[in-house]
Amino acid sequence: MKRALGLVAALFVLAIVGVAGAQAQASGEIVGRLRPATPGAALPSGLVVQLDGFRQTDRLPTSEVAVGADGAFVFADVAAGGEFAYLISFEVEGVRYSSDVLQVAEGEPTAVEIDVFAVTETDPGISFRSLTRLLRRQTADTLSVVEVAEVHVPGNRAYLPVQQPGSPPPLRFGVPDGAFNLQPVAGFGPGDAVIGGPGFAVFAGLQPGVTTMVYGYQLALEGGEVAFDWSPALETDVLILLIESGPLSSAVTGLEPRGDDSFGGNRVQRWQAQAVDARHSVGVRVTETSLPDILRALRATTAERWAMAATVPAVIGGLALVFWRRGWRRQPATDHSLQAAVLLAELRTLDDSEDSDAPERRAAAKRALLALVESRPNVLGDLRRGSRSSARGSPDEQ
Repeated sequence: MKRALGLVAALFVLAIVGVAGAQAQASGEIVGRLRPATPGAALPSGLVVQLDGFRQTDRLPTSEVAVGADGAFVFADVAAGGEFAYLISFEVEGVRYSSDVLQVAEGEPTAVEIDVFAVTETDPGISFRSLTRLLRRQTADTLSVVEVAEVHVPGNRAYLPVQQPGSPPPLRFGVPDGAFNLQPVAGFGPGDAVIGGPGFAVFAGLQPGVTTMVYGYQLALEGGEVAFDWSPALETDVLILLIESGPLSSAVTGLEPRGDDSFGGNRVQRWQAQAVDARHSVGVRVTETSLPDILRALRATTAERWAMAATVPAVIGGLALVFWRRGWRRQPATDHSLQAAVLLAELRTLDDSEDSDAPERRAAAKRALLALVESRPNVLGDLRRGSRSSARGSPDEQ
């Protein structure tokens, strides 16, 4: 299970179920067990598990306990109640594990079991269940690009990507020439990525099943245009390209046009292909049409000019795109889950903001989130189920 998406789910749960007012603090306990999930494998000795807690959107001090020889562990005297949520995590041989979001009842044990897999450095035949790229206008001079990759690891062993001499990295993502300000959003961290190529390789350990990886970057529009080729590095069940309609006009080869779609209340054009071979080539040309040529000629259009504005759009766009993918696979995409994802991302980024208006903006975002959930209560269930299904991996429902 993937810790980054689990933390997002935890923050969302706590943002809408907070209990107002001071009261005597109840407590319970979390009783857990780690289970070897690869036949013939045993748990490594000396494992330590970590408990991260949240009260509404405030983070609690982290706790750690040792795991017994039988895989059992206990966190005692854990604050109980609806405003608290917890996530258990640990690492084994370079692979990160985490529980579902947990809530603790007063005086009762909360049980959790987590499967632990033996690790292999031999590629078991990884592929992309889906690969989605979203292009949106960030300014008249730049595009914001967000990609979501669902990486499938077959078999019953976790896979640790390792660079083999004379071979390309086993898990690599290509980006267009001139891309800048790469921002990992979910599924891996900056320390797991090695840039070069153009593109980057990821060396984070992957559990069997499907891992969702999300990242963003920017592209400069030189003279209002950018053109690039897109080739997935692995076999891909579904390849999807989304380009914002309106200020952007586009020409695409190598994918089938699927017409208009909706993303976050905006219209996009969608292209798609099924069962794509590795190195299948997609040609993309995008033109930004909001500025007359005479005005555009007077503007500086360098990547460095816009580099500092990239982080928040990448995070918000990445989370929203994940939920768009899940909603599209089950039913036609709606805007409600996307709105919730955007509000959640805004709450999270404002937690660490030092801007003077951050408290006011955070309160406004929380009010909007509460109003959305009150009017659309199914949003909470959709997001929580989406996080769990993504973490475990499920067959493609296209």
